Amino acid sequence: MASVREKFFALAFVFIFFALAAPLRAEAYERIVSLYPGHTDNVVALGAGAKLVGISDNDNEGLLPGVPRFSMKAGPEALLALRPDLVLTRTLADSQNPELRKVLERAGVRVEVIDPPKWEGFEAYLRKIAELAGTSPDAAVAELAAARSEISGAAQKMTRGRKPLVFVEATARELHTCSPDSWAAHLVELAGGVNAAAAAKPLRSGSSIAPWGLERVLKTINSGLDVYLVQQGPMNATDGAALAARPWSRALENVKTAVVPEYCLSRPSLSGLKEGGAMLIKIFYGE
Repeated sequence: MASVREKFFALAFVFIFFALAAPLRAEAYERIVSLYPGHTDNVVALGAGAKLVGISDNDNEGLLPGVPRFSMKAGPEALLALRPDLVLTRTLADSQNPELRKVLERAGVRVEVIDPPKWEGFEAYLRKIAELAGTSPDAAVAELAAARSEISGAAQKMTRGRKPLVFVEATARELHTCSPDSWAAHLVELAGGVNAAAAAKPLRSGSSIAPWGLERVLKTINSGLDVYLVQQGPMNATDGAALAARPWSRALENVKTAVVPEYCLSRPSLSGLKEGGAMLIKIFYGE
């Protein structure tokens, strides 16, 4: 039988081991594969881009040239050939390729399934990404606060008592807009705009898009709309020419229109927040 003294030292050893090992595990991730562009953006924004040995084929063109790109349905052999110690993904990708995580984890690779956060949950998400990437979570949160403050402050200087009424076209099909609790809606508000579709109901619980339709769009335009934003990306290929070619485009003659990349408007990322905020302020208030 072990003595009380021996048990005490054994427990103390275990406690000290795990206390020391926890931060070391986070710092040990030196070869990271990101299968979701939002994770990629944030790893890069936090200064750990050099650790990325593989990224999503949906990542922005020109980002990390030379780094291999993978679809959500990539096979485990291709990823394992890169000798990753961490793979970042999201539920959508994990559900479409369920065997990938099983094989990677059996091979000793840590797989983190992290979904894109809501606006209010972005701070906790950023802390998690910073920890996994081996950077300072506190510094990440401080950078986020500074970015939001800078955007808000710049907008307040430009409003001069009147905020522009803004409509966001999320998809051309059926003219969906952004849901009131979406990243895009919060960013429009942070940049000094007023969401003209604040009464929209999400397509489903937690969805970032909401039905609106042509009839309500025309009513919104006629109610004194200032800015019509087209979110361009995988969900909406509309550009300025396509917008101008619509049968009802004359309704927008007295409205400022602009096409904004989806990653700047709707992707929860530190770099997207900074770029998107600056872009919206320029659209809302001019040069």
